[in-house]
Amino acid sequence: MHALATRITALNRVLATWAGLLTAVITVIVCVDVASRGLLNRSIQGASEFVVLLLVALVFLGFAGAEAKGENFSVTILVHTLKPRTQRVLKIVTNLISLAAVGLLAWTSWSRGIAATRAGEESYGTIAFPVWPSRLLIAFGLTMLALQLIAALLDILAGEPAEGTA
Repeated sequence: MHALATRITALNRVLATWAGLLTAVITVIVCVDVASRGLLNRSIQGASEFVVLLLVALVFLGFAGAEAKGENFSVTILVHTLKPRTQRVLKIVTNLISLAAVGLLAWTSWSRGIAATRAGEESYGTIAFPVWPSRLLIAFGLTMLALQLIAALLDILAGEPAEGTA
């Protein structure tokens, strides 16, 4: 595996682990909020909004880690019937298309995240809750996914089996 690809993959696996741990944090917050509603007849201010932020982190930090582990969804019914050289070319093409789409989404997300941060964008629910952290988490997660796709391309082009790509 290419040295840069190895570092990117390792970082993305750590991010996936953090994303997985967020599931436990979300569960605790929701349980405490439900208990508060049941016992004290009032919910915890901002708990719902914070859980939404954590869900965004869970999903978008998990994308690249799932790609690094080969766990993102892919349809390979016909791919396995192709010759190895054709499979390799197909991997390159699909990774380039994925990289273009994810790169565009990441770039757009960064511009939206920066604009939201400068404007101090907030949601209006039970409390005013900042939106910009979610927007920046989305941008960061998509950027890490783009880097993981680049890492996979480097491996494929080097003739090594790309870990985690279809």
